[in-house]
Amino acid sequence: MFIYRLALELGIANVEEWKTRLTVRQLKRWMAVWRISPFGDPWRMAGRAALVTASAMGAKVEPDAEERFLPSYRQREQTFEELKAELAKIPGFKKQMQDG
Repeated sequence: MFIYRLALELGIANVEEWKTRLTVRQLKRWMAVWRISPFGDPWRMAGRAALVTASAMGAKVEPDAEERFLPSYRQREQTFEELKAELAKIPGFKKQMQDG
């Protein structure tokens, strides 16, 4: 599977033909490079691409925007005061909160 991932990362379209030209020495070197620095985390690369695209389109992005695309991202819990402040932005809720 490694060799297919390597070919993908290198942009090689014809993997079967490339495998006939690849030497064992070259493959071992690529495997050593992979151990030191994997070719990339697909989730992080997707997050970075989304961040760059959003920035290019003029969006105001938060500092943790790239992290939000990672499966391990957990948004912090909203406090009750923060929830009340958000609800107060809605006219109908604001009136009910003032009356109640």
